[in-house]
Amino acid sequence: MAHRRPATAARHLLEAADRSRSGPHRMSVHPPGTAWHADVVGKLHRTARQRPDHPAVIDRHGTTSFRSLYLAAARQAQDLESRPDHGAGVAVLRAAPSAAFFIQVCAALMVGRTPLVLPARAPETEALRAVQTARSAGCRPWKAVLAVSGHQQVPVVTHGESPAAPRKARALGMLPGGRALFAAPMHLNGPFEFALRQLLLGGCIILAPRFEAEQWLESVRGHKPDWAFLVPTQIQQVWDARPPRELRGDCSSLRLLLQSSAPCPPPLRQRLTDVLGPERVAEYYGTTLYDGTVSPYTSRGPGGSPLPETELRIVDPNRWPVAAGTPGTIEGRSRTGLISHRADQPCASRPQWQSVGDRGRRIKDTDRIEVTDVAVPGRAIVAGVKIAVAETHDTLSAHPAVRDCEIRVSPHDRFGSVLSAVVHTEDPALTPSILRTWCAQRLTPPQRPHAIELRRTAALDHATL
Repeated sequence: MAHRRPATAARHLLEAADRSRSGPHRMSVHPPGTAWHADVVGKLHRTARQRPDHPAVIDRHGTTSFRSLYLAAARQAQDLESRPDHGAGVAVLRAAPSAAFFIQVCAALMVGRTPLVLPARAPETEALRAVQTARSAGCRPWKAVLAVSGHQQVPVVTHGESPAAPRKARALGMLPGGRALFAAPMHLNGPFEFALRQLLLGGCIILAPRFEAEQWLESVRGHKPDWAFLVPTQIQQVWDARPPRELRGDCSSLRLLLQSSAPCPPPLRQRLTDVLGPERVAEYYGTTLYDGTVSPYTSRGPGGSPLPETELRIVDPNRWPVAAGTPGTIEGRSRTGLISHRADQPCASRPQWQSVGDRGRRIKDTDRIEVTDVAVPGRAIVAGVKIAVAETHDTLSAHPAVRDCEIRVSPHDRFGSVLSAVVHTEDPALTPSILRTWCAQRLTPPQRPHAIELRRTAALDHATL
């Protein structure tokens, strides 16, 4: 394949896209860059040529076709290459459930840049610096997201196997030409990666502006998705919103509901199968650092099988593999060259065994892994989102009127668990409302304290000491 100079690559993409209006077979794209870069551009080009009017993204603003998405992304890519690259190969993108956001993602990928996908209010300086450092050392990630590792939220990069490779999308039940519904924040690794893979598979992504049970059901009825992604706390709300008979009718278009984030409680699992049938529900276990398992509800026995080309093992505290049936820590790695790692760690040329601390056991005489515990010290799962408790603690502690604070994790009927804060202050003017505003400006909703208790102490009179 011929390689063009980076400065003119986006211009050639745009010219090829514009020529498609007068005949799809006249399009010709010769992208530069890494293998994943060429793969992504080629896939977007072929889909825009072969299925120009097929919906690519449906959001609250309407429908964006593959041709429109490709043209808009190619123009943005041209603009990116016409200006100095102050991000040193990294494009900082604020996640949003919109076609505009995915056009930005595609534009960055078209010119070989790494999309660093951040929540709306997250500071970018440290994460950007970490990903830039990884690139300067030779790493070429196709995505970077914030994820919880240990007690911290850190940038994690992914490279190697292209996101346009169909392996993972097909294993999770997505289909070319299918419609996948998402009602989750797009800065989260799972929803973002699944949506991008569905798009590159040639399928449509339906993006709900936020999750509400009634709104989710309205999206299902109106847009007829055949695939949807939910976490257990969301499923609980949807299944509580309507009687089973109505849910069956509302969800008749769904070929597969993929459930993830945490093991589904048995009573809720039964309610799911009563409405959809076991053949239309599956549970996915995975992490930002490695692919995991998928378990159709038709499977007999506990646990799930590793995704194709994924290796999982159970190890003891010294990282030695243990016998089947013995509980331990789950580790995973890829056989296809899909590599994820913290941006501040060296870029490995081969996949390494990695763990996020989840625990499980291997089912005897099978390749199946049963996840037994995703509760890791310093980490909480709020509304299906893994968060580092230290992030909330540090954010509250940074307020000038806070002398000290304690963060607690408590069970919650709707969200699974929530955080609460006990704040110590000497400032008589400080109120919970002030602290909630402070947190809202700096933290995502799951990271914010559900309740704040103030404990006031008298300031020391240094003049009398």
